[in-house]
Amino acid sequence: MCMGRNSLTYRERLEEELARWTSFRKALLADEREVFDRLVDQAFRYVHAGTMYPMRNAFDIFLMSCLMSHEERLGVLEKMLKVSMKVDGRLSP
Repeated sequence: MCMGRNSLTYRERLEEELARWTSFRKALLADEREVFDRLVDQAFRYVHAGTMYPMRNAFDIFLMSCLMSHEERLGVLEKMLKVSMKVDGRLSP
């Protein structure tokens, strides 16, 4: 008798989901493939949170992870923009 995990981890489910997108990725232009790969890399940053939803569709979690990454990056850019606008006087204190 073998004791152990009887269901796939979120990381494994995500890797399976991404494997189904291989043809899509191959059809992209080289620079688009780089964008796709960066998006996938960002989604893997949130694997720890995805493990909390074992019954959720892996693609749903992937999309939420991508949105989280974009929101984080947008926030950083907004902060940088506000700082630079204060420095050159376009944004009043």
